[in-house]
Amino acid sequence: MENEGPGADDEFGFDDEDDDGLPVLIDCDECGKVMEPGLFDGDDPLLSVVPDPAAVYPEAPERNGTRLVMVCSSACFDAIHQRFRPPPPEEERWAVAIARAVWDHPGEDLTPQRMREVTGLSAPQVSAGAEYLRKRLEGEEGPPGGETPK
Repeated sequence: MENEGPGADDEFGFDDEDDDGLPVLIDCDECGKVMEPGLFDGDDPLLSVVPDPAAVYPEAPERNGTRLVMVCSSACFDAIHQRFRPPPPEEERWAVAIARAVWDHPGEDLTPQRMREVTGLSAPQVSAGAEYLRKRLEGEEGPPGGETPK
């Protein structure tokens, strides 16, 4: 090869900094769009760390549970963060079911038995969901949605 060494173009015309002979192509971790580093028109890729319980790094255990992702746009950034967002705790899902039941049955006396019928939750789930709501509304964990109750 006549044009060897760092910074030399490979047979595909790309500047191959690690000189392994392969073109440097990266795809967006969200949409799969191929991104060619160094050829961006002001839309550089975005790097981010997202929670991923399946990610395990034996050589760096402090990184376990996280994944480095590269995306091509702010839309893909938002989408991948939404996809990797941890699920809400069970108690929050039960609290939402309880709140929905209260909303859907205004003025109705929702006894614990009736709440179980309306929500499909078990007695312990209704109790845990109600306790979660109580704590949120009293400010122990902050109100739902970050809003201050009036």
